[in-house]
Amino acid sequence: MLGSFFAINAALFWAVAIILYKKSQGSFSPITLNIYKSIVALVLISVTMLLFNIPFFPDKPLKYWMMLSLSGFLGITLADIFFFIALDRLGAGLLAIVECLYLPSVLLFSFIFLGESLSPWGIAGSLLVFSAVIMGSLTKRKVAEETSSLSKETLWGLIAGILSILFLALGIVIVKEVLEQTDVFWATLVRVWAGVLSLGIIVLCHPGRGRYLAELKFSRAWLTALPASVAGNYIALVFWVAGMKYTTASRAAILNQMSTIFIFILAALFLKEKITLNRALAIGLAMTGACLTILG
Repeated sequence: MLGSFFAINAALFWAVAIILYKKSQGSFSPITLNIYKSIVALVLISVTMLLFNIPFFPDKPLKYWMMLSLSGFLGITLADIFFFIALDRLGAGLLAIVECLYLPSVLLFSFIFLGESLSPWGIAGSLLVFSAVIMGSLTKRKVAEETSSLSKETLWGLIAGILSILFLALGIVIVKEVLEQTDVFWATLVRVWAGVLSLGIIVLCHPGRGRYLAELKFSRAWLTALPASVAGNYIALVFWVAGMKYTTASRAAILNQMSTIFIFILAALFLKEKITLNRALAIGLAMTGACLTILG
């Protein structure tokens, strides 16, 4: 029950964060926004650990440190860069449909790395989710009165969104067994540290590093992006890791997938994204696929 509570709240706060990130876009590039929100998370998690007297350097095997660091690189550095690219090109409503890939991705990687079984129901559910992604992308182009440039933009957004979900799912599944043996806040801190360090290396080696560093200077954009960073990369992130720790990967993924419903509703309410029949059907199709996977 505790794990389910954390997982469903992770979905809710992540949905809120996506809406807030969408509103704050335009001031930061995807890489810069990723660095900013990771630093916010790093500070808040560190303060929390100090308040609760959680050790920063517990006596844990080197393997734990390495696995959590790899998880941070995959799930924060790579996944979030692709996520912000997708959010910019697709919008929160369509991205919510793409995020339905999270559930079948977790189930697939859980089968590969944890030995959890993937039933025929799970396979059928995955196919439904992929069908929903296709339906959602066609809806987006239709609503926007498709042009060749927009079609290309949407395609790249879909590719970025799919890569983001795959890296996110892989990053958390590979540390499932480590999470069961470690403190949630410490494990989250190591993942975020790995993400910040790898992002820093990417920026320093990037030919456009001057622009990225300039974007990190204090501005009003910081204040706009701050609530999204707190909701998505502190509260939701900690809940997400806790949900994965205290329940099975499959059940956590099912409840995490509720973010799709939350995002769809919030995007309609606050971003005024169009509620079309095809998009509503795509959401229903995707969530049906998500439900089918749990039957196995």
